Amino acid sequence: MNMLIRFFIMVSLLKQQLKQQSMSERISIETLTEPTVRNYRVLPHDMGFRDHLPNYRYLSFIELNVTRWVMACCHQKGIKKLNWVMSMQEMVYLKPIKFLDKVTLSSKVAGWDQKYVYFEHRFFVKNQLMSMGMTKFIFTDKKGKCTPEVLDMVGEHLTDTITTWNSNQAALKSAKSG
Repeated sequence: MNMLIRFFIMVSLLKQQLKQQSMSERISIETLTEPTVRNYRVLPHDMGFRDHLPNYRYLSFIELNVTRWVMACCHQKGIKKLNWVMSMQEMVYLKPIKFLDKVTLSSKVAGWDQKYVYFEHRFFVKNQLMSMGMTKFIFTDKKGKCTPEVLDMVGEHLTDTITTWNSNQAALKSAKSG
């Protein structure tokens, strides 16, 4: 319930902000890769039974940031509705996030290929890195899957980290079927 309330508040505030911005034909690489930074307070309903932020809540905060980024890019392009579906996620937890901590999440496009968009996420409490993660997702609309080109992500922009991550995923898939 908490994430749903946060989602509606974020969408409402973002719509107000976007009304003041103009649309453009193309989105620059700088705009695409500008970090989406949001602050969240860890509230009682965010907590797990082990007295720290549970793993699934990290994904919820990531979803809020990515949704905000997609909505802003769609507004800039004049796209009415574009959904996204997560394909893969990996997190590294360095320190536990506790009750009432103010969490700053910075999410940034790390790259893209012909099918996927890759984000890196960093969670901070009082400027201290608490965890980091990567997500990989695809765009969809009412007709089905869309390529990243829908938001002017042309060609491939992959880092060594993304390439290694994809190789690891391929190895896991082949081990599963073997």
